[in-house]
Amino acid sequence: MIIRKTLSCAALTLGTIGVACASGEVDLILHDAKVRTMDDAIGIAEAVAVSGDRILAVGSNEEILALRDERSRVIDLDGRTLIPGLVDTHLHLDEVGENLQKIPTNDLRSLSVLLERIAAEAERLPEGEWIVGASDWHESQLAENRFPSREELDAVAPNHPVFLRRGGINAVINSAAMAAAGIDEEDTDPPGGKYDRDENGRFTGWIQSFAKVNEIAGLLPSPSETQVRANFVAAMQALSSRGVTTVRSQHVSPDHLVSWRAVVDDGEHSLRGVAMMAINPRAPLEQDIALLDEHGISPGMGDDDLRVGGLKATYDGGVETALLREDYANIPGFRGIEVTPLEKIEGLSAFACENGWGLSVHAIGGQAISNVLNTWGELNEHCPVAGLGWGLEHPYLPNASDLERMRELSITPHTQAPHNYTLGSGFLEFWGEERTHRSIPNRTYIDAGLLPAAGTDAPVAPFDPFLAMWVEVTRQTAAAGVLGAEEAVTPQESLRMHTLWAAQGLGMEDRIGSISPGKYADMVVVSEDPVTLDPESLRDIAVEWTFFSGEVVHQN
Repeated sequence: MIIRKTLSCAALTLGTIGVACASGEVDLILHDAKVRTMDDAIGIAEAVAVSGDRILAVGSNEEILALRDERSRVIDLDGRTLIPGLVDTHLHLDEVGENLQKIPTNDLRSLSVLLERIAAEAERLPEGEWIVGASDWHESQLAENRFPSREELDAVAPNHPVFLRRGGINAVINSAAMAAAGIDEEDTDPPGGKYDRDENGRFTGWIQSFAKVNEIAGLLPSPSETQVRANFVAAMQALSSRGVTTVRSQHVSPDHLVSWRAVVDDGEHSLRGVAMMAINPRAPLEQDIALLDEHGISPGMGDDDLRVGGLKATYDGGVETALLREDYANIPGFRGIEVTPLEKIEGLSAFACENGWGLSVHAIGGQAISNVLNTWGELNEHCPVAGLGWGLEHPYLPNASDLERMRELSITPHTQAPHNYTLGSGFLEFWGEERTHRSIPNRTYIDAGLLPAAGTDAPVAPFDPFLAMWVEVTRQTAAAGVLGAEEAVTPQESLRMHTLWAAQGLGMEDRIGSISPGKYADMVVVSEDPVTLDPESLRDIAVEWTFFSGEVVHQN
C-alpha cells in the first residue's frame, strides 16, 4: 500500500503494492476498482483513500478498507476503472462557456441545416441584433465542403448582422455585419490576414485574420459580469462531465482573469486553472506590458485553483495561413502569414525570459516553428530559457532540427488531436498529402524524447478528451478517413498525454497527473478502461464520477 496517514509506516502491514506515508484523516475511500494510477512506482491498484483535498493512500482493497473509521465515506466502484483527473493544456475556457449559448454548429452536416438555424434565429431576435454561431466546427464536415456565402446569409437574415466564427482565425459574415464592422467592398486585406474574394473580386464574407475576427467579435454586445461568470461556471460543469479537472486557458484578458478569480473565490469552480495571458498580435509590446502592470498581473500569481501560467502569443495563422517552408498545395507562391510579426515575438521572448514569465507561442507551420525556436536559441545564449517551462502551441510540422532544438531548450509540444478530426480535410486541401500525414506528430515527439501535452483547443474543436484520445490512437477524422497512421500513439501513451505528461507541461507534476499519495484528489471513474478498450470505442467512454480535490463535481 502507498499511504499518507498519521500512522507510522512501520505500523502498517506491507501489501503486494508497497508502502509510503504522510499525514491526514480518512474522509473518502474508493475501493473495488481498477486504479490506473499513472505512477510507475505504484502501477495498477485496487483502492484509494482521500484526506481532505489530497490522496492519502493507494493500495489493495484490504489495506485501504482497513483505514476507514466511522466518519469515512466509502464508495464501492464495483470493478470500474479509476484514472487521474484529465488535463487539457490548451483551450479557451470563457469561450467554451459562451459557445454553449450560441447556434450549435458541431453537429452540422449540410449548409441547409445551418441556414435554417440562422433563419430561425432571425425570426426570434429583433431586427439589428447579432446572430452568432458556435465556433467548434469546420466547413469540411458539411456535404458542400464550404462556408456559406455572404449572399446565402443575406437571404436568410437580411436585417441581422451574422457572425459565424470557425476556430480562432476564421469567420464568415453577411452584408449587415460588414456594415457594422465598417468593411467596404474595396478594402485591402487586413494586416496579417486575408479577405476571401470570388472570381470577380467580390468579398465572399470569409475573413482569415486573427485580429480582424477579434475586432468584429468585439462589436457583439458585451456580456454582463454576471453572464461572464456564468459562462465560466457552465464551461467548468461541461468539462467536469467529461472528466477534466485541470485546464490551461489561452488568451485570457485581465478582466476575464478577475471574473475567473471571483468564481474560484466564491467556491463555484469544479476544476483548477492555469491562465495564459493574451498578447495583442499587432499592438506595441509596451502596450501589452503596461496592461499587465496596470492590473497588477505578475508571473505565477495565484494558487493551485487558479494561477497565472504565463503569456500567450500567436505567431502564424491556421490551417489556411500557417507559415510553411514550401508553397501551399492549392495556392502556388503562398507560404502563409505572420499574425504577430517575428520582431515582436523576439521582443516578447526577451521580456519574458528576463522577467521570469512563462511563454507559449502558437506556431503551426514548419517555418513558424523554426523561426520561433531559432529566436529562443539565440536568446538562450545570454538568458537561459530551459528552466522557464516554455511551450509551442500546435507545433504540427517540425523537422529534425526543430526536435533537437526543442530538446535542448526543454520546450513542451502542446498538441490538440481534435484538430486532425475537424480540420483533416482542410489539411489535405491546403497542405497536400505528404505534409498532412506527418502533421500533429505525437509519435515523432515521443520517439524523440519530447512528451506531448494534450489539449483540445475548445471551442475551436470539441472539448471531449475521449474524442481526443480516440483521434490520437486511431488518427481518424470527421470527413477524411485515417490521416497519418504512422503518427498514432498507444492508448497508454494517450492517457499519459492527458494526465502525467500534461501535468509536466504545466509544471504541476508534483500535484496532479497521477493517483499518488500527497497529490490532489482529482480522479475520474470511467465506464471502460481506456488502455485495454478497443481503440475504436475510446470516444464512447462514459464518465460516471468526477472528483475534484476530493469532492464529487459530476455524477452520472
